[in-house]
Amino acid sequence: MYEYQKNQKYFAQVTGSLEKYAAIELEILGTKVLSESHRGLRFSCDKETLYKVVYCSRLIQRVLAPLLSMQCHSEKYLYQQAFHNIDWTNLFSLEQCFSIITNVNNSNIQNSLYAGQILKDAICDKFKQKYGKRPNFKPKDGDVVINLYINDNWATISYDVFGISLHKRGYRKESTAAPLQETIAAAIVQIINTQNNLKKLSLSSAPTNSNRRSVTPIFDIMCGSGTILAEALMAHCDIPAGYLRNDNTIKYMPDYDDKLWEKVKKNENNKIKPLDKHILFGSDISKECIEITKTNLKNLPYYENIVLETSPFQNLSLIKNRIIVCNPPYGIRMGNTNDIKKLYNDLGDFLKQKCTSSIAYILCGKPDLLPELRLRIHSKKTLKNGDIDTKLAKVIIR
Repeated sequence: MYEYQKNQKYFAQVTGSLEKYAAIELEILGTKVLSESHRGLRFSCDKETLYKVVYCSRLIQRVLAPLLSMQCHSEKYLYQQAFHNIDWTNLFSLEQCFSIITNVNNSNIQNSLYAGQILKDAICDKFKQKYGKRPNFKPKDGDVVINLYINDNWATISYDVFGISLHKRGYRKESTAAPLQETIAAAIVQIINTQNNLKKLSLSSAPTNSNRRSVTPIFDIMCGSGTILAEALMAHCDIPAGYLRNDNTIKYMPDYDDKLWEKVKKNENNKIKPLDKHILFGSDISKECIEITKTNLKNLPYYENIVLETSPFQNLSLIKNRIIVCNPPYGIRMGNTNDIKKLYNDLGDFLKQKCTSSIAYILCGKPDLLPELRLRIHSKKTLKNGDIDTKLAKVIIR
């Protein structure tokens, strides 16, 4: 029996800056959050709740099920423990290929690649001992993904429950040059909804018609490839994050329960509700971006009720009583400092002149540009988009 089967404890990897939002989400999904660390959360739950987390979580990157944890001060000890204390031949077969993700921090074993190679050798040698053959290995995207994390000489070898990053929803078929990561877009939608009381964050039970509240429309005025709109659609309609994902990889999990997995998916899919018209709007100066947005949104239910138009935001008609959201380009993407400052000047003028009685959320990849809006910033939240520390600025327009 593996470690996670004994104690029902798991680890959720998240993008830096989303830890507290992911903790709230995990608790709503029915888990008990045990501890929070940089880019991760330890939690406990039963198998049904675990499946719900994997299928419904919008903020988590990966869910890891620990197989073995131990003090580890040397490469030799790592090999011995991995070889003798985990029956790899019972975990997967010769017909399946495996991958290893390794991260080493502040330990005697200092090289992540070398640590991963040691673990790979232990796994392959176990198969060779039993079958006289080594299993197939892929640098990434194997049928089975093993995670090795060593921190302060404490090693944890885990099974990646789904095998791929959960930010991959399945709707993004085309992309622009600098796409927003899905988990960040989902966090923005969560912040918008909770701060403005637009919709109770409900991942465990769908609201009935009697308690559905009126929703302030959301308008993404620089929609790019449509990621924020897609996440807003999924949140509004209670579409599970894994609705479009290929779920073959979870079926390799040692104690996978097909009936329970299908039950969880059916229960969550039954909560999907329609998107009302005139709730979600998007525009972009680029016709190509609008076409990419259409291509991506068409993969989701009720996409046809999202209104899209090709237009620079400066030319949009009056937008009153709306939630305005945008992820403007910044210096790295535009190059010319004067051009980017003018863009922010124009954006501030647009919000002030055309968006009265509205609230705007601007994701800024270069926070020193925010004064160029020439508007009062009511709040700022840090969100890490890839390697970039961004600020989500909230502006209330009277």
